[in-house]
Amino acid sequence: MSTSGGHDDRLAWAAGEISRWFPTSARDLPWRRVRTPWRALVSEFMLQQTQVSRVAERFEPFLEAFPSPLAMVEAGEDAVLAKWSGMGYYRRARMLHAAAAAIVEQHGGVVPEDAATLETLPGVGRYTAGAIASIACGQSSPIVDGNVDRVFARLTADGSTPGAKGREARRWEEAEVYVAAADCPEVANEGLMELGALVCQPKAPQCLICPLARRCCALEAGKVGEIPPPKPRPKKKLVEMQVGVAWSGKKLLLARRPDSGLFAKTMFPPEAEAFPSSAEGRPLAEVRHQTTHRDVRVQVFVFPDGSKVSGAEWKHPDDPELALTSLASKIIALARQNHEDGSEEAASS
Repeated sequence: MSTSGGHDDRLAWAAGEISRWFPTSARDLPWRRVRTPWRALVSEFMLQQTQVSRVAERFEPFLEAFPSPLAMVEAGEDAVLAKWSGMGYYRRARMLHAAAAAIVEQHGGVVPEDAATLETLPGVGRYTAGAIASIACGQSSPIVDGNVDRVFARLTADGSTPGAKGREARRWEEAEVYVAAADCPEVANEGLMELGALVCQPKAPQCLICPLARRCCALEAGKVGEIPPPKPRPKKKLVEMQVGVAWSGKKLLLARRPDSGLFAKTMFPPEAEAFPSSAEGRPLAEVRHQTTHRDVRVQVFVFPDGSKVSGAEWKHPDDPELALTSLASKIIALARQNHEDGSEEAASS
């Protein structure tokens, strides 16, 4: 395999330089301390669109609850969603559970070690499959994520806009040449991502300490700050909701969201329109929440204590078994403060 841009020698050289740099520069992260394909799979799902520091806090407790694909399947999807609470993008948790089920049903509970088979699992794309196969299993499999894209773009002075025609194909060509030249694919690939995360950063590249500076085409051309150019951000979709909060003692009325759609299968305050017409809701506040693609605005109404909604249940909001999104937690905190303030006023009158 060779690249269309003629950078094969440069990429092979980079594999050696990064492999020498990484062992003494790697961060101490929990999924690196013990290497197994299952731990690698879980870490890759958790790291999608969640900060490394946040995943580092949650990783070992999550693995304690689900030490194997079989343990996750036996615990059930609701238990996985509950343990995922606070990390957002709950579709990842559902897909991780589905992947565990496929591993149990189709592979005897053993995580596959080759990228092609890994890619057949639910929620596992080409990057995730390559990361697990190379980093956890030592396979010579290419990987391309945002960090890899940026490092290779600067190394080869590719000034095209992310998402431009042909750019992704070039990155995968380069990744194949790069990993094929590595003596230890697991070190070269993980080091490549680490370099992008710590040194070849988007807004503050640290070229003075970069092991690739000597042959970086963007640095030589004085264009490190221009490559890659920013990707146009799509306009976020506005999502408006109205929910109601009602208490019964210390328990809050919560309903399970539908099996598909926004916040699927998590616990959430019921929609305001689901309350009976005899129960009048009082406007409390608007809660806003931003995701990658959505601007969510929730109007929160307070309904009388003891109000009931079909399909909703009284739950203690601090129950660790509840699958709560960060937005639901914001609404609950607001409702709790309002409830406590109301109780104090009633006690003093």
